[in-house]
Amino acid sequence: RLEGRVIDEVELLRERARGKLEQALSCSRQADVEFLFDDGAKLVKGHRGVLCCASAEFEGMFQSGMVEDSSGVVRVRDVSRSSFKGFLECVYLGEVRAAW
Repeated sequence: RLEGRVIDEVELLRERARGKLEQALSCSRQADVEFLFDDGAKLVKGHRGVLCCASAEFEGMFQSGMVEDSSGVVRVRDVSRSSFKGFLECVYLGEVRAAW
C-alpha cells in the first residue's frame, strides 16, 4: 500500500536526520562556533546552522555583525558547562537524554 510506504520512508528520513544531529552534537569536526564558560570549564563546540534554525537569538547573534559572528566564540555566563550541554542536546535532538 502506497500510504504505508510513504509513512515508512518519512520515518526513515526522520531517523537518519536525528542520527546526523546526534553525530553533529557529539563530534566537533564540522563545528563553527565555540562556547566558553566563566568557570574555566572545557569549551563546547556547536554549529551555527543548527543554532540559527532553533533560536532567533542565535540567528541574530550570528547574522548581525556582532563580535560573536566574526570571532566564532560565545562567552556563556552564569551557566555551567553541563547545563549548557543539556541545552544543546535539547536544541539538536528535541530532548535531554542524560545528565552531563
